[in-house]
Amino acid sequence: MPAKNTEDGVRAVKGDQEIEPDGVRQYLMSKFGDDLRVVRGAIQRLAKSFKPKELAEAAFRLYERFRPAIPGGVKGWGAKGNLDVEVIEGLAKET
Repeated sequence: MPAKNTEDGVRAVKGDQEIEPDGVRQYLMSKFGDDLRVVRGAIQRLAKSFKPKELAEAAFRLYERFRPAIPGGVKGWGAKGNLDVEVIEGLAKET
């Protein structure tokens, strides 16, 4: 994910445009609803179980292991699936 340092902290960018955190929060709330806090906590614990360099090297591989399966015949990012938080928690390295 491309990012840059700003006066307000690190921000994701798309091209030359900063991605506003409020827009990201609204999008995530629309997808996860009341489960967002639980999912976010699990992903944060997973990330914290790695050193930054290790996480950078393993992030996509980890995502491939916990991302929901896309039903057959459905294309793109809009497909709904079931995210298993226990899988995410199981991927955290023992510290």
